[in-house]
Amino acid sequence: MHANHSSLIGNPGEPVPTVEMGDLKSAWNIYKDIESRHLGKQVGVGISVIQHGCSATADARAVTYRCGMLQVLERFAADRLVPWRGNGRLDDAVFSVAARIPMNWIGVGIPQSGLPFDVDSFFDELRLESA
Repeated sequence: MHANHSSLIGNPGEPVPTVEMGDLKSAWNIYKDIESRHLGKQVGVGISVIQHGCSATADARAVTYRCGMLQVLERFAADRLVPWRGNGRLDDAVFSVAARIPMNWIGVGIPQSGLPFDVDSFFDELRLESA
């Protein structure tokens, strides 16, 4: 077994726990609110802020990680997310799929090719969720 490289991530290659859609959406909204107040700047958000915005039983590490992966997806596959974006906001189906899609922890400083989940499967699930 590998030791955690950080308290914010799990062991590289191991599955990231699924989370509740509401917790993921809450974290997303926290990040978006902070981004809107600090336009053009990078701002860190403490995990305790995310934990406070989630349910009492939420795994804040997994919520934060899944939220980060959704941010990466939004940035690099924005065109593919268009059908699930209304009024500038992502539909609940996006959060539902992102909360449960199988994904693995990546390692800090370990080269990674692609995202730690199957992007095509993500969009397949999203289409099914929206049908």
